[in-house]
Amino acid sequence: MNNRKLFYALLLSSSILYAGKNVSPAVAEVVPIPMVQPTPIYVGLGIVYGKYSGCPSSGCRYEDVTYGAMLRVGYEFNQYLGAEVRAVDTFLGADPLGGEKLMHAGIFAKPQYPLSEDFNAYGLLGYGWAKTTTELSGSLLPILNKSGFSVGFGFEYDLSGKSGDFRADTFYDRSFDGQADEETGWGIFVDYQRLIVGSNLPSLDVVSIGITYDF
Repeated sequence: MNNRKLFYALLLSSSILYAGKNVSPAVAEVVPIPMVQPTPIYVGLGIVYGKYSGCPSSGCRYEDVTYGAMLRVGYEFNQYLGAEVRAVDTFLGADPLGGEKLMHAGIFAKPQYPLSEDFNAYGLLGYGWAKTTTELSGSLLPILNKSGFSVGFGFEYDLSGKSGDFRADTFYDRSFDGQADEETGWGIFVDYQRLIVGSNLPSLDVVSIGITYDF
């Protein structure tokens, strides 16, 4: 009788051990990594230093400095070429009596070259309109309201902080080369622009510095 009980006990133990071999370990659920979807569109806002140099007659010279704001919206076709529209308005005059106020709007081709993964140089070649007004009553200062060729150049620096594995293609839904602000995030820029180019026109120059956001 005791032998029979021992036999059944050994049989039950072996069955439990054998069944345990077929138990699969628990598998953690795989959570897909959300795709970052950068677009070629960016916007920027900056402050402007504007300088007006000219005179209505020969033998004299007039120069005025004003300050204001600039808005730009752009589209990058690839890391070497983009397009941009921008508007400038200066409303703070260095002259306490009031001086020339500059207004400008233009559309530009934007050739660009990535100097590094975060640093980008670019040019501006396009067509713009510029207007100046003055608050000096009865002044002989030249007033300008012209459109024509407009040029500039500048630099952009990406502040998004993406580096290493985060730049891998698995995080993006399109090919990513890490250049020319193709990533989503903030950046800064500084540039110079001659608002209207012409031999018989006053010099209208602006220097802008500001922030951008790439969508």
